[in-house]
This record gives sequence, structure tokens and C-alpha cells, in this order.
Amino acid sequence: MTRALASAYAVALGLAVASATHAAGAEPNADARLAPPSPQPPPVEEHVSVYSLAALGVTGSGFVNALAGARFELAYAPRVTLGFGAAYANLKGQDGRASNVLPEALVGYELPLGRVVSLPFRCAGGYLPKNGPTLRVGTGVTVRFDDAVHLELTLLEPMIWVTQDRPEVSFDFGGALSFRL
Repeated sequence: MTRALASAYAVALGLAVASATHAAGAEPNADARLAPPSPQPPPVEEHVSVYSLAALGVTGSGFVNALAGARFELAYAPRVTLGFGAAYANLKGQDGRASNVLPEALVGYELPLGRVVSLPFRCAGGYLPKNGPTLRVGTGVTVRFDDAVHLELTLLEPMIWVTQDRPEVSFDFGGALSFRL
């Protein structure tokens, strides 16, 4: 009986010490140490790009327009971006060339083909003052020089220009140099 009482006393004392140690916050139990840390959301990446596009008109009498601008994008997920941009637009006008500014909002998705090459998909909607809305959807090839700099070649980008309530269609091609901030 004495031996049983001594064993019970030792177990009770051990439980009391362990409980007091845990209550004081000295060391969590083994289950808490093995629990994975709560996942942190990935940081939002910021990108700035400069770009130039040539637009070859395929409707009406045909036209050649040029865009040169900059865009700012936020990468909310590793492959998805949202952003806005503004471009100088050199347009075919009624009496020669006309200049304008094209502000745009855009969404992009990038499909990696390896560590260096990927396929970008981009959709941008904008508005040309005194003309009307624009919409373009494009793809091409992106080549990464390092984690902060990459070159994007736009190889296929149909664009709709609404001018004087009449849509015009062009196929654009060009390039962009992008920098991660």
C-alpha cells in the first residue's frame, strides 16, 4: 500500500509541475511544437514596365497607329497581375497624324514554360479622349533576365478601337521591358 501511495504521489506531483510550467508559459507541449506555422500570404509584388506597340489596322482603309507608354502592375498572386497604364498614342487622323493619350486598366496572367521563358496573357481596356473606348487582348513571350528584370514580346494582340461610333480592328505587336520594384 505504501508503494502504491508513493507512486500515486509521484504521478500527481509530476502532473502538477507540468501543469504549472505550462500555465506559466515556459514551454508548450509537444503537440503545439509540431503544429505547422500559420501560412502567411505572399507579398504583393510591384512591377513597372515601359512599352511600345505598333497597331496595323485591318478594317476600313487600313491604318498604322503607334503606342508608347508605361504601366504599373501589382502581382497579387504568383501569376496574376492587376494594373493601369498610360500611353502616348500617335494615330491616323482625318488630316494626317493625331496625338492623344490612352489611359488603360489591365489584368494579366503568366503561364511559365520554365525558369526563364513564359507566356503572358493580357487584357486591357482604355479610353481615347475625343474618340472612344479601346479593348485589346494579347499574348507573346516573356524572357526573364533575372528576378527583377524581364523582356516581354507581344506577338499577337488584336485590338478594337471605337472611333465616331464605328469599331476599327488592328493587330498589334511590340515589346516591353519590365522591372520589379
